[in-house]
Amino acid sequence: MRRDLRVLKSILPAPAIAFLRRLRNLFRRLRQLRLHTPAARREAAERELQALAARPLISLVMPTYRTELKYLREAVRSVQAQHYPDWELVIVDDGSGDPALERAIGALAASERRIKFEPLSENAGISAASNAGLALCEGEFVGFLDHDDTLTPDALLRVAQALAADPELDVVYSDSDKLTIGGVRADPFLKPDWSPVYALGAMYIGHLLVVRTSVAEAAGGFDPAFDKIQDFEFMLRVSELTDRIHHIPQILYHWRAIPGSIAAGTEQKSGVPELQAEAVSAHLERLGLPARAVPHETIPHRAVLVPANGSAPRSKVSIVVAARGAAAQLERLRRSLEITDYPDFETIEVDEGSRAEAHNLGARQASGEYLLFLAPDTEIVQPEWLSQLVLHATLPGVAAVGPKLVRPDGRVEQAGIAIGLSDPASPMLAGVGGEGDGYYGALPCSRDVSGLSAECMLVERVAFERAGGFSELYAGEYEDLDLCQRLIRDGRKCVYAATSRVLTHRSEVARRAAADIVDRALFVDTWYDELLRGDPY
Repeated sequence: MRRDLRVLKSILPAPAIAFLRRLRNLFRRLRQLRLHTPAARREAAERELQALAARPLISLVMPTYRTELKYLREAVRSVQAQHYPDWELVIVDDGSGDPALERAIGALAASERRIKFEPLSENAGISAASNAGLALCEGEFVGFLDHDDTLTPDALLRVAQALAADPELDVVYSDSDKLTIGGVRADPFLKPDWSPVYALGAMYIGHLLVVRTSVAEAAGGFDPAFDKIQDFEFMLRVSELTDRIHHIPQILYHWRAIPGSIAAGTEQKSGVPELQAEAVSAHLERLGLPARAVPHETIPHRAVLVPANGSAPRSKVSIVVAARGAAAQLERLRRSLEITDYPDFETIEVDEGSRAEAHNLGARQASGEYLLFLAPDTEIVQPEWLSQLVLHATLPGVAAVGPKLVRPDGRVEQAGIAIGLSDPASPMLAGVGGEGDGYYGALPCSRDVSGLSAECMLVERVAFERAGGFSELYAGEYEDLDLCQRLIRDGRKCVYAATSRVLTHRSEVARRAAADIVDRALFVDTWYDELLRGDPY
């Protein structure tokens, strides 16, 4: 048609040519829209179903209690509209005492062989109702659906595809968003891959959550003592049994934000922060870890870690500073270190070689169980900064920990580093207010990350030596991210410790001046496949 337009342009007036162009664009849009109609999506789903190597039965448990009928019907319809046909829906009414509701649910069950209905004679709470539903499930996997929420039509198909791709998976969860009272979708929550550390501070897994039924039963189901946060506490216990947990990076669940639901606001349910901290503390105790959780002082539904029974970690820390040409900065750093409340640390200053060379030399001179690499232009502003880093280093599988680096104006310099092919090192949450929530708790909650900066990075000495230390091929940048990738490749974790705060005085001008395109190219070439996959967190 483009060649035809060129021919017509020579014989037709400009308005006619403009009309033809608009008509051509309209046909293109119609062609694209035709690919996204419900019928087209259903046809595509049929092809995807035929390609599945296995189609396990997925049970969905839905507890109800005095549910508004229009929301209940929407929830059930969203299950009936699934592209994946191998499901069953188990509805358990928690003693609503509403004959009209019971009749409506009974009618839904009678009209669809894949729906089961179990009315409870007395109100026992959401955990008891969920457990009653779990006992009726026949599926190899079980998912959980609130009585007023909805699934996307492809939700269970995406779950089945994940399970077919990796039959060893025990848990699958997805991204989600919210439905306003008017039915408008809002507040998409694009979650990271499974982060056991993030799960200690934020109730981020939520919906859609699908668990192997045998694992859900082995975990003991839901605990009525934690009603209001029962799914969060349940997931903590599940994670003690398996780490085969998979994240589907798609919005498959719509969480309805109505009065009384946490989706409508963190103030909707009282007592949640205390229950959350209690659940995390019990989880840490079961794992035998020297930490417990307390509610965040200012941000609802966020928990932070403190030493269990007030006993702080005691491992010796060797602080290594690459001190070349930084006399004035060093004096400020030395003075600030005096406020540190950690009982056992030494400071080693090295004023020769590149940053990587200086850090490696300092590490060889160190006597501590942990190595703390610290830039001379940082300043300590918090007595417990080092205690918090070491506390997080005691979490399972953790090899390296970094603090919240903040600028003199209180804004964040970085809260961990994200990696990717287009930008191999992107400081997370840079520029946001240092005391805020970030993105769904990503600032006040500690979490797994792909990279940390050697401006302040604590590394377990054994892990550092096993990884071979910093690569001295790097002249001044990226050797810290390179080390993090080697630690992760060896099965260890890098963690951002939100409760440790360190001030950095490095200006943006200085950062740009230190940029090294050769170091960047070396890092990209070395870790190309990892960067291409993108950052899991």
